Amino acid sequence: MTASGTTRILILGGGYVGLYTAWGLEKRRGEAPIDVTVVEPNPYMTYQPLLPEVAGGHVQPRHVTVPLVSALKRTRVIRGAITGVSLAERSASVAAIDGSTRTLEFDQVVFALGAVTRTFPTPGLSEHGIGFKTVEEAAHLRDRVIENIAKAALTTDPVERRRLLTFVFIGGGYTGVEALSELLDLSRRTLAAQPSLSMGDVTWHLVEALDRVAPEVGPELSEWTLNHLRSRGVHIHLKTTMPSCEGGVVELSSGERIPAATIVWTAGVKPNPILDATDAPRGPRGHVMADARLRVVREDGEPVGGAWAAGDGAQVPDLTADKQPAYYPPNAQNAVRQAKLLARNIIADLTGGTMEEYRHASVGTVAEYGIGKGAGLIKGVRLRGFPAWLAHRAYHGVAMPTLDRKWRIITGWLADAVAPRDLSPMSALQDPRRAFRETADATDRAAAAAAGKAPDPS
Repeated sequence: MTASGTTRILILGGGYVGLYTAWGLEKRRGEAPIDVTVVEPNPYMTYQPLLPEVAGGHVQPRHVTVPLVSALKRTRVIRGAITGVSLAERSASVAAIDGSTRTLEFDQVVFALGAVTRTFPTPGLSEHGIGFKTVEEAAHLRDRVIENIAKAALTTDPVERRRLLTFVFIGGGYTGVEALSELLDLSRRTLAAQPSLSMGDVTWHLVEALDRVAPEVGPELSEWTLNHLRSRGVHIHLKTTMPSCEGGVVELSSGERIPAATIVWTAGVKPNPILDATDAPRGPRGHVMADARLRVVREDGEPVGGAWAAGDGAQVPDLTADKQPAYYPPNAQNAVRQAKLLARNIIADLTGGTMEEYRHASVGTVAEYGIGKGAGLIKGVRLRGFPAWLAHRAYHGVAMPTLDRKWRIITGWLADAVAPRDLSPMSALQDPRRAFRETADATDRAAAAAAGKAPDPS
């Protein structure tokens, strides 16, 4: 606490929990003297449920991001990565984007570090795979589909054409199914402009270790989803894993080998590994242990004073479950609701008020499989096809943070309904200096040739 009696609150992470907790605290600044700081490497929070629509080209990448500095008017935002946290010393070390390292002291700390893609030591995965957790990955995959189809239309090598047009997804949860479905639709639209190719030239594979896909929507809709994907030509590999993808060749546990130019890993998430550099109590799967009031707790259930945790990186008990112990799954629905409660509980803790327990019965899950297609279970009601897709858009149009982003998302959908989908790849943005570099290199070579000497190879 500062000399003026202000409580220093440090929020580690600027995702759902970080943004909504900071928002909640800003609204309650009049109830207690607080100073709030958010530390996050990215300048924005990403609304991940709409990443499949970014990949499909229905939503612009920047429209699913919320700039933290503009959204948090009365919160200090530090761009940087957490490198260590000491609850004992009440301090955190940060590697800022300007290259400096600084130590931040706190009175209250919120672990909102979220989750990252969970991978396994699979040969070839780091060289040839890509995840589906960030807006950059979603935008890259959109461009990859468009560019690969353009390359395939030009090549005369049938083996290379087949490789370019083979897409393999590892992980058949709803994230993998949604991403594959949107990119499949995108490929269909892109192929319409390539008379030398057809959908029969493109191959889509979905590999899942379990015996069903999209288990989040329940057994009946999971079976419906399986049949729906097969009807669209997707090759489904159930009870199958990928031991290797060295050289860009997917090797399945069934023995099948699939040369593929695109390998997308959607096989789950795990707590942010930054937690390894903290002294926060951890559960068996690496999550920060929390109680129902979202306080960090030790193994004996004793709260750690001034420490809080929520979201994908926290192990929060589900008191509504029939079978105990139970914990809330990592999803946006829980993260947002926990963050709102967390802000209230921090203020209650500082003012001597009554803290609330987090109790939330899920209203359901809806997955979107492309325009007019989807599956969902909402309060026991099963939705398929267009009703599910409409429910998905209605929910996320409302849930998208900030009025500015809601407006951009919804108007983008309306424009998408009356205008052709934009199929212009933005892959040049990945190397923005290329054109200038090539021109400058050519100038250097010409000057060197005129002077009668070899150009500097560097």
